[in-house]
Amino acid sequence: MFRITIITFFVSYCVSLFSQPIYSRAFEARKKNVPLAIINDRANYFYLLRYNKAAHDITIERRAKPSAEILSFTPLKLDSLNADWFDYEKLDHLFFEHNYHTYFLFERVLNSKKTIYLKISDTLGRSSGFMELASIEKETGVIEVNFEFKRAENGNLLLIASQLYGNSVIKKTCLLFDIDKRKIIWAKKLPIENPFNGYSTAFESNKNNELFYVMIKSHVSSYARKYLNQTQVITPVFFYDSLTLVSFLSANKNIIKAKLAINNLTALSSIRLIPIDQEISIIAHFSKKGNNETLTPYFLNQKFSVDLTKEFYANILPMDTALIDRLTFYDGSDHNSASEKDYKYLNKFQNETIDYQISERIEDYYYKELFVWKSDLQNGKIFHQKIIPRKVFSFKGRTRFKNIGTAMPFYYDKTLAILVLESPLNFSNEPDNFEYHSFKKETNLWRANIVMYKIAADGSLKKKLIYRNANFDAVPINYQTKEQKDLVLYLNNGKSEKFLILKLDQL
Repeated sequence: MFRITIITFFVSYCVSLFSQPIYSRAFEARKKNVPLAIINDRANYFYLLRYNKAAHDITIERRAKPSAEILSFTPLKLDSLNADWFDYEKLDHLFFEHNYHTYFLFERVLNSKKTIYLKISDTLGRSSGFMELASIEKETGVIEVNFEFKRAENGNLLLIASQLYGNSVIKKTCLLFDIDKRKIIWAKKLPIENPFNGYSTAFESNKNNELFYVMIKSHVSSYARKYLNQTQVITPVFFYDSLTLVSFLSANKNIIKAKLAINNLTALSSIRLIPIDQEISIIAHFSKKGNNETLTPYFLNQKFSVDLTKEFYANILPMDTALIDRLTFYDGSDHNSASEKDYKYLNKFQNETIDYQISERIEDYYYKELFVWKSDLQNGKIFHQKIIPRKVFSFKGRTRFKNIGTAMPFYYDKTLAILVLESPLNFSNEPDNFEYHSFKKETNLWRANIVMYKIAADGSLKKKLIYRNANFDAVPINYQTKEQKDLVLYLNNGKSEKFLILKLDQL
């Protein structure tokens, strides 16, 4: 009996010890070495991306879990391409891991030319040279050139180069890059875009390397007054005449098919495409006048076959009336309706046929509430609409960490979780009862809370305090993770830094 008691105590102690938060040792922190992102895709280590202002470069650290000791260090040596005055915190880039390699894709801007480069590093810290994927230069009559890039299916990279002419004509070329074979799969020139034909957006490529996008026709219907940073500005208000899905199939390289998705929208917050097998789904957040002429926010789920010959469903659902009430308030403009508030796509998480979309409202340095909804891509149903409270105000000079309003979402065990910085004065607030003007804003890291909002599979929204900033401040930064059972937080107190690792099944 005594032996059983001892064994039971020992097992309980070990379980308790394992479930406790794990802190790394304190490392020296340098003010000119700013963390930008964490990738936590592996059980034994994670990656930390930094902006080293002293060396004017971006570096990658591979750190062990749970000790956070550096296993490898990779300076990207971007100063060999960019001018010494370039601010890397504003660098347009992608940073991700694939097949035990990290990939850093970025845009170089030089006078009238823009170039996309890729640099690949392995787990030992060895990196490739700069691989030039595409470049675009201003021609006669061109007033602006731009690149858009994103990850596509099969781990490929989708690049969209555009040239804007003075008569509002845009020429675009799309390229699909295979990161495993390290070569361009195809390059497609799109039809000329103008106000009459519309402009393209929401580019995607599926597992068959086929191209899809949305053509939007719109016009300026009026102008609205907004107050940004105590300054009054007049902004155009667009009316969206039509949204058309376009299919550019690889098997028919010269044939482009189009299908009208929806028309006559008063406002468009976000639209994106989801390729699944031989189907393509549209998810959109927009506003439109209903039968009673009231402007109402809606969500659209629509699915077609890849050749656009079959429509499987087209579901339109209005925003929940309770959420519309909570989002009806004046906030820096002459309008108070939920439809007037501008939400932009932030992130998405998919698990088989379930899709979560996260949108956010940001105005300059003011990070405001997030909006989340869940979709079933098999039948098109839309449910679990939720507001995630957030109110963080940060401006230049307040802190060297410019991203304290960053949301850190991740998906684990059929649950969507989002970490945000929050004022301790909101600690007792119920997560489902968000009221914007009574919700206290946070302007500093010091003494702020790191709070986790969780949306379970049944749609329930729960809130939990994860960390209270005190001797060390947890700094919100861009966070990527895939099927990991732990959460990595970056902590800093000015002179020192360390890492906190939490077991997700204990949160």
